[in-house]
Formats: sequence, structure tokens, C-alpha cells
Amino acid sequence: MISFGIKYWFILLLSITVASVGVAVLLYYKNKALKELSKFQRSLLMALRFLAFFLIAFLLLSPFIRNMKKITQNPVIIAAWDNSGSVLSLADSLQLAQTISDEKAQIERQLGADFELVSYTFGEETQTGNYLNFSEKGSNYSELIATITNNHFNQNIGALIVAGDGIYNQGKNPLNMLEQVSFPIYTIGLGDTTVIADARVQNIRVNRTAFSGNKFPVEVDLLFSKLKNTPLKLSLFQDDEELQSVMITPSNDNYFDTKEFVLEAGSAGLKHYTLQIQVAANERNTKNNSAGFVVNVLENKQKVLIISNGSHPDVGAIKNTLDQQKTYEVSVFTDEPYPNDLSDYNLLILNQLPSTGKSMAEVMEKADNNRLPILFIVGNQTFLPQLNILSQGASIEPLAGSGEEAQPVFNSNYATFNLSEELIEIIPQFPPVQVPFANYELNPEFSPLLYQKLKGITTGKPLIATGKLEGRKRGYIFGEGIWRWRLFDYYQNQEQTHFNELINQLVQYLALRENEDNFIVEFTPVYTEVNDVVLTAEVYNDAFERIGSEEVTIKLQNENDEEYNLTFDVQDKNYYLNAGHLPLGDYSFTAEVSIGNETFTETGSFTVIPVNVENIITQANHTLLYQIANLSGGKFYPSSQASNLVNELQQTSKLKATTYFQEMVNQLINLRWLFVVLLVLLSTEWFLRKYWGIY
Repeated sequence: MISFGIKYWFILLLSITVASVGVAVLLYYKNKALKELSKFQRSLLMALRFLAFFLIAFLLLSPFIRNMKKITQNPVIIAAWDNSGSVLSLADSLQLAQTISDEKAQIERQLGADFELVSYTFGEETQTGNYLNFSEKGSNYSELIATITNNHFNQNIGALIVAGDGIYNQGKNPLNMLEQVSFPIYTIGLGDTTVIADARVQNIRVNRTAFSGNKFPVEVDLLFSKLKNTPLKLSLFQDDEELQSVMITPSNDNYFDTKEFVLEAGSAGLKHYTLQIQVAANERNTKNNSAGFVVNVLENKQKVLIISNGSHPDVGAIKNTLDQQKTYEVSVFTDEPYPNDLSDYNLLILNQLPSTGKSMAEVMEKADNNRLPILFIVGNQTFLPQLNILSQGASIEPLAGSGEEAQPVFNSNYATFNLSEELIEIIPQFPPVQVPFANYELNPEFSPLLYQKLKGITTGKPLIATGKLEGRKRGYIFGEGIWRWRLFDYYQNQEQTHFNELINQLVQYLALRENEDNFIVEFTPVYTEVNDVVLTAEVYNDAFERIGSEEVTIKLQNENDEEYNLTFDVQDKNYYLNAGHLPLGDYSFTAEVSIGNETFTETGSFTVIPVNVENIITQANHTLLYQIANLSGGKFYPSSQASNLVNELQQTSKLKATTYFQEMVNQLINLRWLFVVLLVLLSTEWFLRKYWGIY
């Protein structure tokens, strides 16, 4: 069927037909110069010219041919083999590996004779190929199914053969992926399903980051199989030093237990820990008896400067609270001279300052230059007009009369940081504090943590508020006498837990400085051996505008003093470095960038740890393989019966070739024989004209 690529082709076709006839008639009909030619000769030349002209004009209409092509697809058999380490869980792993490789070769040889066969191996990733070395560090059945359905979309897949142990420790449950599958899956069960005596570290829950001087918890899940009434010791080591231990006696043959350890973070740096279960006498798999983890301990010694207009019990209450935390270093000044350099401090607390005799202009200027967060405690000695002039996010307009007493009321809409339910419940019971009798106006970026309750009526006046001013954190306590809250907490509970929480949360929020450096490097403290080591960086000029015009270099150094000198890639002002897979161990780095005449440096450290998931569970899960086969319309075969699978696939009537028709479109101008026809027409006309003496 011939079609055209232009509109109104029928009109144009009629036009070129008329034009072709006109050209032929004009050139040869009743031409006196051709009177010596016979009627037959003129008619022949006329026909040749008409056909050549018509063919050239016809091709200019972009004609093309549509036809239906019959396509037959033979069924494709896909064979995927588990290449993960858990397959070789038996003692004689070399012999088992050879047996599986021989079995694979035999099955593929037999099927390859009758079908189109495609081979895959899978573990962490799914790859085409035939080589098995059982070195994959994980098992991801869901990625196998997704890869095959994507790679063989619209192909006639007769069957998928999956040979594995049914243990998956990465990705989704493969049963949830079967809705994407339109072909039967036949499974071959590898590995050992025997339940054996085994004690294993199932899971470790720990925050990968801790702060020096603090404590942090570690939770470990343990599973004991066939070890009823066998006492075993669980030990926690830091490097080679045993820190803590506990005895566990399973009460049944399938015993699950969770233990918790609380550890001291100690000094800053990467800390390596190992949890080790004592090996039982009849255990075959001892690789899952231990598991390691790494904690990145950060230096969190934050320096707090308190400047007070004389001694005050509120200052003492705050200092005593912060001193209980090893992460704070508190300095108190009640008179001049005040510290000249504020760059080392994380937070400035001004108690009842500025006052009538102390404007604090010089201190505020230094705080501004160092972008230092400030907490203002407003009291009877605070000179409110001077405080308002400082424009620090709050304005207090005094009214006639002295101060008044206000009780605290928690603002349920406060979302900057969280307080415990116990503290929220006890806050309304705190004794009243002395507040200015005034109207309050807060900057829109500030929000009250506590409101003032005056004479039994909750008002919208803030008692404690926090916010940001030009990107810098600010806090206000609009009252004097919070030391009474600490005494009340002790009177009620024989400890100051709730008061300490309130002050700690407030100070921690304000003191935690956001990174305002010109050069920032982001990285993960812990990488696994199967993940790429990726770092990113940001560079800012003096106006704190992000730039991407400078070169960022980095030097990585491992614990053996081997160095890697690398350069970050720039992607639209974003600096990106993929160092690939690095060997196991601890690494430190120094990154540098030059901005103008100044060089900025960032340092850090990270560790690359091994992946042990394939050693945790080694008992084959043939039940999963049976479910995959049954739900997809296939069949499960134990490894010893794999030959029966070949016979079934060779004899089944389900594996048939599929036939479909595909519309094919070809432009006529691409047909070479038309050029030959056109050449013959023009050449024949030219030859006859010359032969018959027409010039």
C-alpha cells in the first residue's frame, strides 16, 4: 500500500500527471523538427519522457510503502544463578562450588540445544554472564526480577530458572514482585536447609554518631538455634579490650533475646567495637557469632559565656545545670573586664544586661563580629530602652507600675525543639517569676516556648522565646527567678531532672552553631566495603554566595600512611567526589580550596567496614523458592532433581513460538531499483534521439 507524507496528495498527483503529459506532448507531438520520425518512434520517445518526468515528480511527493511483516519469536529461557556467599555454607565449600558449577554447565548445555538461553548471575547486583565465584556480599532477589523484566521487555520469555538458596538480605520480598512477572519461574534449591546449632548476632542498633563525654546505648538482637540450656557469654569489645559482658542461657531451641549496653563515648574520633557470642561446642557456622560497628565520636565541648550584672541565683542555677554536662564549659563574669576574644565561645548569656550603668555596646559588637548566639535574661536591673535600641528581635514597652508575677504556660504550637511529656505536665506547677509590667512585641521569626499566666489568666505575652535574627539565633527569658523552678523540681521529685531538661534543651538549641564557613565538606563517617565513598563540598565567597569556580583538592590517607590525591568534580556550583570502593580501614582527609589569596582547609575522618550479612543467616530457605515457583505458575526442584526440570521444559507445550505482525514503512525514494529505472528511461531516450538523428 502506497501512502504519501503530504496533504492533498491526490490533487498534486493529478497535477504532475497532467504536467508530465504536457511536457511529453510539447516536446514530441506535431514537432516539425521530428517530421522524419514515424508515428511509432514519436510515441516511444513521448512515452519515455512522460515516464521519466512523472517518476521524478512522483518521488517529490514523498511516497512510502506500508506493509505488514510477520515476525516469529522463539521462546527465551533465562537462567539466573545465585552468586552470593551464603550458598557455600557447608564446610567443604570448594567441592560444593565445583558441584554447582558443573550442574549449571550441564543444564545450560541441554537447554541451549533447544532454546535461546540467556544466563545471569545475581547477588547484590544482577549481571549477565556465566562465571560463578560466590563472592557477592548480599542477595537481592527483587533486583533480579526487576532487571529481567526490564531487559527482556516485550520478548517471548518462556520461563525463568532461578537457582539459589532462597536467602535474601537486600531489597524487597521477591513475593511482592511477582505481579510484574508474566512468565513461569522454575526454582532450584541450593544450600542446606538443616537446622543446626547456631548462635548469631542478628542485628545491632546504635547511633553512628556520639559526642565526647556523653554516654550512648547499644542494642543487639541475638538468635539461638538448638542451644537450649547452653550458657553462652556475650562480650562487647573496643578493639581488643573487653568492656562489658553478660551470660545468656537460651530457654528453648529457637530463642530470641535483646541486650542493651551503655557505653562512654570517651574522646573524639572513630571508635571500633565488636559484639562477640561465645562459640558453642557443636556450632558449624561461627562467622555470625560476632559483628562489629563503628561510632564517630565528635568533640562537643561547647563554651558558654555568662555575663551578669552582679551575682544572681538565676546564673547559679543555669551554671550548675550546665556543669553537670561534660559537654559544656561555662565561664561567668559579673564585672569588667570581660573577655576580649569571643571567637571561642558558642553562646553568650546576658543576665539583666544592658543595665543603666553598662550599655554592653562593645560586647555586642564583638558578638556580632563573631556571629555569636545570645540568650537575654530580662530582670529588674535590665535597662529596657537600651535593650530595645539593640534591636535583638524583641521590644518591651514598659507600662506604669512595677513588675508582676507570671506563671509559665507551655505553648503547644512550639516546634523548634521538643520537651518531654513529663516536663510539659510539670511546667504549669512551677512557681511564678518576676516579669516586667509591659507590652511585648516579637520579631516574626521568633516563637514563644512559654507564655505568661497573669492572675490566673493565660496571656499572649511571652515568658521564654527563641528565634533567628539575620540568620543568628536569639533567646529570651522575660523573667527573673527561674532558680525557684530548680528548687521546686527538687522538692517535688528529689532531683532537678525537669529543670535541667528545660535549660539543656534551650542552651543546646542556641549553642549549636550552624556551619557558616567559606568551605564545607560533607561525608558519611562510616562506609561499607560495597558502597562508593562519596564526599560533597560547598564553597562560599566573603559575601557568603555559593561559587563553583575554584578547584577543590583532597588528600586521603589510610592507617598504613598510603595517600590518595584527588580532585572534586564541579556540577553547577556543587562539588562532588566519588572515590569508588576503598579497602577496609580508617581514613583521614585534608581538603583545600583557595579563594582569592586565602586558602581554606577542612579535615575529617571516616572508616570503611566489611559487610557480613551473608554470614548471618546460612540456613537455606527453600520455602521461599517454592512459593515463588508456585505463585508464578512454575515448579520447585531440589538440587538433586534439577535434571527433571530440563526434561519438563523440553516436553512442555507451554513453550511455543509467538507470531505477530509489525507494520513496516519504507520510503520509495530509498529503493535503489527506482534509480536504475529512471536512469534507463533517460538513457534510452537520449540514445534513441541520437540514433535517429535528433539533436
